[in-house]
Amino acid sequence: MTNLDRFSQGLPDQQEARVVGECIACGGEVYEEELVWETDEGLLHDRHDCIREYIADFAIKKVAG
Repeated sequence: MTNLDRFSQGLPDQQEARVVGECIACGGEVYEEELVWETDEGLLHDRHDCIREYIADFAIKKVAG
């Protein structure tokens, strides 16, 4: 059976969490135990706007068809 105890604690308090890096898209702090994407360039917050900004640096947005 899957253990879901980690969800009973909630997310770590950012005031107490240790900073472990910086998001390459927004420049914000990345905290210990925070969910992130790791790329060759660095870390990305797991947020739509950070991922979108990162992709926009090397992709072309267009209408499919």
